[in-house]
Amino acid sequence: MTQSTEIQALYNAGRAEHRAGRLAAAEQQLLQVVEIDPRHADAWHLLGVVYYQSGRLPEAITRYRRALALTPRFAQGWFNLGLALKAHADPVGAAAAFAQALQARPQYFEAAFHLGLAQSATGDLANAESSWRQALAIQPANVQTLSQLGTLLRRLRRAGEAEALLARAFELEPGAAFAGNLALVQIDLGRLPAARAIAEDLTRRWPDSVHGWELMGGVARLQNDMDGALPALQRTVQMDANRGGAWFELALARKAVGSHEAALDAFAQARRLLGDLPRLRWANALAVPALPKDDAEIDAAMARFDSGLRELAATLEQLSPAAAMHELEAAATVVPFHLHYLPRDSTALQSRFGDLVSACVVKALPELAEPPSWRAGAHGDRLRVGFVSPHWHRHTVSRYFADLVTGLDPAHFERFVWHTGERRDESSEAISRGVEHYAQRLIPVDALAREIRAARLDVLVYPDVGMDSRQHVLAAMRLAPRQLALYGHPVTTGLSSIDGYVSAAAYEPPGAASHYRERLHCLPGLGAAPQRWDVPPERAWFRALKGDRPALLCTQYLSKITPAFDRTLVRVLAGSRARLFLFDRSSALTRNYLARLSACAQAMGHPLGDSVQVLGMRSYPEFLGAVAEADLILDTDWFSGGSTSLDAIAMGAPVLTWRAPMARGRQTAGMLDLLGVGGLVFGSDDAYVARALEVLSGPTERDVLGARLKGAAFKLFDGPAIHVAFATLLHELTGNAK
Repeated sequence: MTQSTEIQALYNAGRAEHRAGRLAAAEQQLLQVVEIDPRHADAWHLLGVVYYQSGRLPEAITRYRRALALTPRFAQGWFNLGLALKAHADPVGAAAAFAQALQARPQYFEAAFHLGLAQSATGDLANAESSWRQALAIQPANVQTLSQLGTLLRRLRRAGEAEALLARAFELEPGAAFAGNLALVQIDLGRLPAARAIAEDLTRRWPDSVHGWELMGGVARLQNDMDGALPALQRTVQMDANRGGAWFELALARKAVGSHEAALDAFAQARRLLGDLPRLRWANALAVPALPKDDAEIDAAMARFDSGLRELAATLEQLSPAAAMHELEAAATVVPFHLHYLPRDSTALQSRFGDLVSACVVKALPELAEPPSWRAGAHGDRLRVGFVSPHWHRHTVSRYFADLVTGLDPAHFERFVWHTGERRDESSEAISRGVEHYAQRLIPVDALAREIRAARLDVLVYPDVGMDSRQHVLAAMRLAPRQLALYGHPVTTGLSSIDGYVSAAAYEPPGAASHYRERLHCLPGLGAAPQRWDVPPERAWFRALKGDRPALLCTQYLSKITPAFDRTLVRVLAGSRARLFLFDRSSALTRNYLARLSACAQAMGHPLGDSVQVLGMRSYPEFLGAVAEADLILDTDWFSGGSTSLDAIAMGAPVLTWRAPMARGRQTAGMLDLLGVGGLVFGSDDAYVARALEVLSGPTERDVLGARLKGAAFKLFDGPAIHVAFATLLHELTGNAK
């Protein structure tokens, strides 16, 4: 037997042992081959395969390299080397090996696919995209590549492009994982109903899919449907207790319905599983109870918020600009809305929150924190004024401020409106027709900021900072020489980037400037031109429901009701035969609130019995019918009604309200002052209760008050003077006083 024949026999024997799965025997045969012929590339390569399959990665890598040194155009060898390097936690080396495989064989699909994986693992996202597109050119219907590329484009915030790829993957292989990816991209695009439909279909078709239930719960929470979110998320963590994302979503849902301690427990579980995830850290640090039990819990919540701010600020100081971008993205998911429902002065805390968000902007996007290069009023007599809000649809914000925008004289103002929300309706259309520039944008905050800055505005106006987390981050940037906030959320923004806060003279008490970080500007009256939504009320349903007992109606969101106001409600109910009606926006929130109210009533010696009834959410005409038929509307003590009080007054329904220390609790009082209707505004609990019992004692007083309110209501919807005052303020702020 010649030497070459002997070598080939040994090699063939090694291959046979390998195919049979006898790796040790294969190794012995192949080692004999390379000992006789050190230039036998195939034997070195097959030895690499044997060592790789045996888990001996360093030895596999060495043997692959020996083979490739002898046959540098060996595509399969480069690919196998890439797999070994990847398994050995060397993604950079793996990417280089896969690239060599693809260079040796340009139509090598597996090499292109795995090259994309390796590049993605190293953060080389642009080249990962290129590699996966090359893989798709070779195999256009490969669902894994479609999914990977779609997911990458989501990561690059190119959701529109991602949608087509993920939809194609789901079409080719309609499984739970691909359905979930498609739903996630719908969330990115702001299409929550579409995402919800996919999630519901996913849970119907694959009821054992943990991912499906988690997705269902997350979408429902984003839609503020906590009755849908809570059971789906609780089912998720029961199916798999190690899903950190589900615990996080469950924490947010529990927080929203007032289950504060349970929310903190879920946050702790999420942090255990997810570690120091910025968004989770922010949400946990700044969590505020939606239904505090008593004054002690309120004070504890204020202290916890203070501590959370310090924790987040200390973390931010240690971060690089790249890491700070993750903090900014986290900040864009958190808004301390319930902080301002706590009956305490939160001005200082809100200002520190503003400083924290601003610090994130400075560190992550310093160019957007710098003042613009142009000065206010640089465009001549016609001022460029921009307005940004997610609520340019049928909403309280547009009800109050849309006419303020469209009412600016186009001869003197060029008006820009950015609508950053998903909904679009007849109100949106009216605004778009009433201004020169209107854009609905569901894009990342930094991209939106650059678009706004490119408009070179003189003044940028935020109608509702504090109601939307992304809006707060945007307002922390410097996108125009002058930046203003309106009182869509009647609380200081806390931002040094906002030059002025535009409020209502009717709302602000003496010394109100100390309640704002911004310079306070008060426009006459309501400081806005609210629209009168002329809708005929549907009364019959509520008239039948209330029967022969006096009907009290509290129209406010239950989180606005303070523990002190619980005692007020109990006193009114105990002193009358009235029934109190509340609106149910979430069954879990309602249960938690009724438990608190019932405990208060028991402690006061006046059990509720059948004196409280919860109403499901109704259509707007039916809501107005309930308001019109109620004997008395009870306004909350710390954060009063706004749009709901406009409705009540327009219906001629008496609203009993308070003159609270800050504008947030004086909105209804300001309306009644403007109307000149007395006997409905009080500063103490005793006076409030006594007046409520007086009005409930018979129909005469209610009818007299209602007639006076209805007759004077037109004064609240009279806007021309406000338009002039607002225009004058804009000119003064830009140095173009008229």
